[in-house]
Formats: sequence, structure tokens, C-alpha cells
Amino acid sequence: MPNWSYLIARLISAVGSWLDASNLRNRVYALEQQNELLRVALDDIARMDPEGRIGWYAQQAIERADSRE
Repeated sequence: MPNWSYLIARLISAVGSWLDASNLRNRVYALEQQNELLRVALDDIARMDPEGRIGWYAQQAIERADSRE
């Protein structure tokens, strides 16, 4: 005779894990898109103001992000 409470608990745990993995995957995709948009914006700023201070800050941010990858 199977222990139904144990089986139900395992089933609920499995479904919860599956939902958590799905949510985490969706968050990773959203963060990747946000990262790409910010990188494009920094590239544009660095390109538009290569001699200025804002362009320098943008280039520094790009270099720091590249060094962490």
C-alpha cells in the first residue's frame, strides 16, 4: 500500500520546482535583453562623444562589463 501523502508531497514538490525553473529561465531571458539594450546605448554614447567626459564614462562602463564576462 503506497503512502499517498508522501506521493502527493513529492508531486507538489516536483511541480513547484518545474515552475521555479521556468520563472528563472524567463528572468534570465529578460536580463539578457536588458543587458543588450544597455550595451547598445553605451556604445552609442561612446561613439557620439568620443572626446568628451560622458563618452569616456560610457567606454569605461563597457570595458568593466567586458572584463566581468
